[in-house]
Amino acid sequence: MKNKLLNAILLCSVIMANAQTKYGVQASGVMSSASFSESSTDNIDKDLNAGFAAGVYAEFPLNTKFSIKPGLNFMQKGVKVSNKFTDEGTQYKQNVKANLNYLEVPVLAIYNFKGTDGKWFVGAGPSASYGISGKLKGKINVNDGETSQSESFSVHAFRKENDNGADFKRFDLGAEAVIGHNISKNMAVQVNYIHGLSNIASNSGFDNEKFKNRNMMVSLKYKI
Repeated sequence: MKNKLLNAILLCSVIMANAQTKYGVQASGVMSSASFSESSTDNIDKDLNAGFAAGVYAEFPLNTKFSIKPGLNFMQKGVKVSNKFTDEGTQYKQNVKANLNYLEVPVLAIYNFKGTDGKWFVGAGPSASYGISGKLKGKINVNDGETSQSESFSVHAFRKENDNGADFKRFDLGAEAVIGHNISKNMAVQVNYIHGLSNIASNSGFDNEKFKNRNMMVSLKYKI
C-alpha cells in the first residue's frame, strides 16, 4: 500500500514537472458577510462588507482538461451588523463594521472545457487563511426616553480582550468553488465563493458563540 501511494505521488510529480506550468496575477473585488450562531442573531441585521483581494497563482496542468491551481492572496473579509434592543425602558442600538485582513492560500482542482462562446473552467478545493490584521469599529447609542448618548469604539480583531481586542482566532479554513471564462489567451474573469468552516469567535466571553466567514469574489486574472 505504501509503495502504491509513493508511486502515485512520484507519478504526479513527474507529470507536473513535465507539464507547462502557468503563472499569473489576479485582482478581485470582494463582498463579505458572516454566519453567526443562533443565540447571537436575535435582533441583528447583517449587511455586506465591500473589500478587495490581490495575489499570485500557479497552474499545473495534469492533462488537457484538468489542472491544480494553488495561490497566495491578500484578502479582506468582514461584515456589517446592526443590533437594537430595549431593557427596562432603555433603548440600545449598536452598529459595528468588521474589517479583517487575511493571507489566503487556496488549492483548487480545475476542470477546463469549451462552451459555445469560448473556453470555461470550474473548480473547487480547500482554502486556508491566516488573519494578519483587522479592526472592529462601531457606535453604541443609549436612549432612556429623556436623554440620548452615543459612544464610538474601535478594537483590534485578533488581539486578546485584555489588549483592546476582540480575540478572534487567526486561522480560518474554508471550502472554495470557482467558475470562470477565458476572455483571451492571457486574461480570464472568474467568480469565487468561499464558505468558511472555522469558527473564529474566541468563546472567551460567551458560550457556544459562532462567527464563520462568507465571501464572494469577482476577479480579473492575467497569465504571465
